[in-house]
Amino acid sequence: MSHVFLHSRHSHRGLAFWYNIALVTFFAIAVSVTATIISSGVHSSDATKEVVEEAMTEARHGLEIVGKVSGTADVANDKVITTASPVSVATGGKVDMSEKMFKLNYKLIKIKSHIITYDDIYEGALTGTSYNSVYDALEDAKLLGLIDVNPYVDEEKPSTTSAFVYWVVNINGDYFIDQGELAVIAIVYAEKDRPSSGEYLLLEGITPAGNILTIERDIPNISNRVIDLGGKVTEE
Repeated sequence: MSHVFLHSRHSHRGLAFWYNIALVTFFAIAVSVTATIISSGVHSSDATKEVVEEAMTEARHGLEIVGKVSGTADVANDKVITTASPVSVATGGKVDMSEKMFKLNYKLIKIKSHIITYDDIYEGALTGTSYNSVYDALEDAKLLGLIDVNPYVDEEKPSTTSAFVYWVVNINGDYFIDQGELAVIAIVYAEKDRPSSGEYLLLEGITPAGNILTIERDIPNISNRVIDLGGKVTEE
């Protein structure tokens, strides 16, 4: 019995030794894993923070439609002549609308025909003043060479599709759309590029930071000289 008892005691001591080693090993692994998780969590948190900050920065430098996008049309020929898109800057930001810093890409999907695309149709901005109408802005845009033809008054048709921006509310008269300002992106369409009823129009405003404005429109049935191309009114 004594021999058996001693053997049993030695066995338990051996088990206790290996049990303690296992506990130490498990503890070491647990600490390592915990440290890794915490470290990963910190890095993930930092990465998430960077993504959020980048998204907020991009949002601050974005443009958004304010009100309705409208157009004028040649009803007899079922063609859009001009469009005007009112825009403002997102909260907390500003957008440089100079020709070097902003461009406007144009795409038109013609029905049962082809796709018209231009990498940049933007010609510049009318600064230093505010305008109450597209008509007045088109006159000055022609004088400054931003468009070659004013379709409101000229008999000839524009040779190129051109876009420019003017301000309805302009606080400081520079090239930036700032907080509290309202601008309009106006486009005069060349004859070959004029949208017709049922066609798809895509405009993309691009800066060095990326895409800051996208306007997509299905051209409605052209039955009036002034057409409503839809839009949204931002809520305060």
